[in-house]
Amino acid sequence: MKHLLLLFFPLGVFADTVTLTDGTFLRGRIERASNGFLEVSVPSLPSATQRIALAKVESFRTESAVAVSMGGVVQRGIAAAVAGRVASSGGAETCDLNGPFELWREPEVRPRELHRQRQWTMQADFDLSGRSGVTQGSGISAGFQAKGVREEDTLLASVRIVRATAGTQTSADDLHLNLAYETNPTNIVFWYARTDSGYDNARLVDFFSVNAAGLGLRLYTDGAGKLDARVGLAHRLERYGSAGQANLSAPSADLGLVLTRELGWAALDSAISLVPSFQKSGDFYLRHESTINLLRGPSPLSLRLGISNDYRSKPQAGQVKLDTAYFARLTYVWK
Repeated sequence: MKHLLLLFFPLGVFADTVTLTDGTFLRGRIERASNGFLEVSVPSLPSATQRIALAKVESFRTESAVAVSMGGVVQRGIAAAVAGRVASSGGAETCDLNGPFELWREPEVRPRELHRQRQWTMQADFDLSGRSGVTQGSGISAGFQAKGVREEDTLLASVRIVRATAGTQTSADDLHLNLAYETNPTNIVFWYARTDSGYDNARLVDFFSVNAAGLGLRLYTDGAGKLDARVGLAHRLERYGSAGQANLSAPSADLGLVLTRELGWAALDSAISLVPSFQKSGDFYLRHESTINLLRGPSPLSLRLGISNDYRSKPQAGQVKLDTAYFARLTYVWK
């Protein structure tokens, strides 16, 4: 009990802390705990809440008051756990970390009542970039993303506008609209559906669309991140602005990898999508983006450095295959 009480003294840290049994240390915001899981929003990974089995939690401490249910007794205060027991500064009772334990924040309702409600996170960003590929140049892009999560599934919608110039020549002028749905993994398997549509005027693509669905596999996960793979079927459509250029409409495969990882000194997010055509051998479309977050904290603002690649194995006549952008991105996240 002495160890539990020590956790209630001010630590000079303006964030909740969680230590896992494997030694991983997380600093962020504990959102809730129920049904054997602890949900933690880590500032370095603003687009995802880490859902950690309580069996893997060595200890935790909240920086501010939360509501805790201990088998029917509800206390409100700073909560902490160590050596398998949970305590609150709002009362004298303790309970087993792996017992009938719930934690939540007001004015939100308790976790058992949130079961069917979707929790939304919004993100807006702006970046400055340098480019190589279609032409050399520098430019800007802006984006918005909305992510809604509930226990059984996740919805994601985003839009990004890119504009870049090289002297008087346009080196990038494109728009991407993305919608995605995926079930949350049962063990390691989930299924997904996604669409990516827009235009790319620098490549003379008046309209493009990739629509796909399939199965996903959670290859690895722990309190510091995850690695997901997806395998599905897709249809790729491109309508060109070049006179005499035949439009593309091809059944395809959809392959992808998504990695998020907390590194301690930084956080890494990386995604790659490959869409190979079934109709024409060697014809494929690849998109990749990796970012590393070097400046993060409890503030909703963060700064990321990144690289993105857009590759077409069979581009239109006179065009290069690879277009690359290097960027510094300012991101603002809210709920």
